[in-house]
Amino acid sequence: MKHSSDFDVAVVGRGAVGAAAALGLAQSGLRVGWVGPAAPAAAAPPVAEPVGWDSRVYALSPGTRTLLQQLRVWDALPAPRMAPVYDMRVYSGPDPVAPELHFDAYRGKVDALAWIVEDRVLMQALNQALRYTGIVAFDEPVAALEVDDGRPGGRARLTLASGTAIGARIVVGADGAASTIRELAGIVTRVHDYPQRAVVANFDATLPHGDCAYQWFGAHGVLALLPLPADTAPGRCSMVWSAPLALADELMALSDDALAQRVTDASARALGELTTITPARAFPLRRVQVHRLVAPRVVLAGDSAHAMHPLAGQGMNVGFGDVAQMLAVWAGRESFRDIADALLWRRYERARRDAVALMQETTDGLSRAFGPLPAPLVGLRDLGWQIVARSDWIKRRLMAHAAL
Repeated sequence: MKHSSDFDVAVVGRGAVGAAAALGLAQSGLRVGWVGPAAPAAAAPPVAEPVGWDSRVYALSPGTRTLLQQLRVWDALPAPRMAPVYDMRVYSGPDPVAPELHFDAYRGKVDALAWIVEDRVLMQALNQALRYTGIVAFDEPVAALEVDDGRPGGRARLTLASGTAIGARIVVGADGAASTIRELAGIVTRVHDYPQRAVVANFDATLPHGDCAYQWFGAHGVLALLPLPADTAPGRCSMVWSAPLALADELMALSDDALAQRVTDASARALGELTTITPARAFPLRRVQVHRLVAPRVVLAGDSAHAMHPLAGQGMNVGFGDVAQMLAVWAGRESFRDIADALLWRRYERARRDAVALMQETTDGLSRAFGPLPAPLVGLRDLGWQIVARSDWIKRRLMAHAAL
């Protein structure tokens, strides 16, 4: 049956991971349909215009930079809207007292630990690159999925909300933690909602950040201050506060001035006095685990396959790692295999499962370790912290893993 639109690949999900997957697969010579409501960031004013700062930012790892360079997107990201992270200082508790965990790019043998990039800036660069690929975009959600996998030349058939039918040899589900494609494909999923929300906002600071990121673990959750480029102010930072639900509600109810003072105090004035420059936003935090990453003619990537706690700032990097592996599997295929060959995607699944599980277990374990604990376990946690803080070998291993 010939559908109204027929593709090699249909990528469902218009966020950054979906955009990177669509771009990379199209650059590989495949005909790609890109499905789903456009991400709000894509409709923002061009980055060349004088706009405010996006309160949602990502810490892109060296591995993610390599992927974006491969996709010819990295050099399109405007330098005035990016900040490298050369150092990271992590504290157990609200005050910067020893021992701290100190990570630096020099000891990690990387150009930078990460680069802080706004969601809007990243999406605009990806969307600009997509304009030159011949990708066909469908700006509406998926309503149904049918899979004909019983014969050569079979297809997956997507029906959109308007009734439009799309045929594809394979469907990439990159439509987020509440993935419609994952549900329609019947992939068993476990979802754990953390009793926290991520509160994000941006601030001007009276002290420069020195290209250093700060993080505080404690009963208040996890507070992170990430460096942003500063033009007129001495310093500028982005906050991600993974706060218990009651505290998150309290933070969201504060005025801009009161929020700035609260963060100033919670960060022990590491960056001096803060002034709020973007309204606070809040996001639910959840862990999503799937029984498998592939189903007949369906492959999952990004938060559709694995949502995790943001305390390590690695969720987006793990999603981009999925895309990098997907492209590597396709590029390294035997000449007789086509995009729908199930063996290719089993290779992808095997390659990603352990890396994803390790990051999920690490972030989940840390979030629990700094939640309510019996006194003996608090002592063990603090002892473990001191061991890591004093071991250059362990810290180098942690940096090497985070750089992927």
